[in-house]
Amino acid sequence: MTDPPDSETSALADFIGTRDSFLVVRDSQLSKTGSQARAQLRSLPFLAQFGLRHVAHPGIYDNGLRLVEYDLVANENLRANGVRDVEFPLIHYVSQEMLTGELRDRESTFDDQDVVRRLLRERPEGIPYVLVTDTSTPRMPRHTQKPGKSFIDEFECTVTEYKGLLKRYLQYNLHSDLPLSSTQNLYFHQISAHHKQAGLKASSIPDLFDYTEIPADSPAWDPLYYLIREDVEQVLEDYSERIREALRSWTEWGPTQEIANSMLDALERVDFEETRLDNYRYRHQENI
Repeated sequence: MTDPPDSETSALADFIGTRDSFLVVRDSQLSKTGSQARAQLRSLPFLAQFGLRHVAHPGIYDNGLRLVEYDLVANENLRANGVRDVEFPLIHYVSQEMLTGELRDRESTFDDQDVVRRLLRERPEGIPYVLVTDTSTPRMPRHTQKPGKSFIDEFECTVTEYKGLLKRYLQYNLHSDLPLSSTQNLYFHQISAHHKQAGLKASSIPDLFDYTEIPADSPAWDPLYYLIREDVEQVLEDYSERIREALRSWTEWGPTQEIANSMLDALERVDFEETRLDNYRYRHQENI
C-alpha cells in the first residue's frame, strides 16, 4: 500500500511518483474538435495546485474566462516568435492533430511539432515541462520518422492519465459530491466540497452557482469578478451566450446555459459593478 499523496506538495512529479521533469499527461478531451471541442482546459485547475502557472495553449481555448489565474502564451505566438522567452515550469496543451498539422481552421494550420521539439531541447535541465495531450504515444513525424515510434522514446519522461491523477487527488484531499462522470474539472469539485461542508446542495453543477444560496467565501463568486473586470465595455446584448461560450473551455457537457443564466442574473442584480457585487455577496450571507 502506498502512502496518500501529500496535498501540500508543490511538485507534480512528487505527486505522480517520478523523478522525471518531462511529464506527458493524457487527457482524451483534447481530441474533440469542431462542435465537440470543449473542456480542453479542464485539467488546468488541478495542475495549478502544484504551483504551475506558466501555460501555453491554442488561442482558441481562451474564451474569456479563467477559473484559475495563469500566465498565457498562445501556441500561435510560439510558432511565430519562437520559444526563447518561454518561462518554465510550463504546462503545454497540444493535441496529436496539432502536432502533425492535421488540424486546420479557416485561418490557419495547427502544426506545433517544431515548437515542442525546441522546448524539449532548450528547456532548463530538471525544470518541469508538462505536455497535456490526447495520446500516450504522441508523434512528431518530421522529427521521429521510425514507424511506430513516438518522441517519448527519445526523451526521458513519465506518461500518466489525467483522470487517474484527479481521482487519486479527490480520494485523499476533497469530499466532493460531484461524480467524475459530471466533470473532471477540479475547480467544480472544490466548490462542491466547500458547499457540502456548509450544508448546501452540492451534487450538481447548477447548484454550485445558485448565488441566492451560496456562502460568501465560495470560490463560485470568483468568475463574476473576472467577467466584470474583463468586460470593461459591458456589451450586454446576448450576454448569456457570451458567458456560456466562456465556460466552454472548462465544462465537458451539461447545463452550461443554466450556469450562464445564474451568473448573468447575479451580474445584472449588481449592475456589473464590483463594489455592488461585494455588498450583495456579503450582505446576503448575513440574511440567510
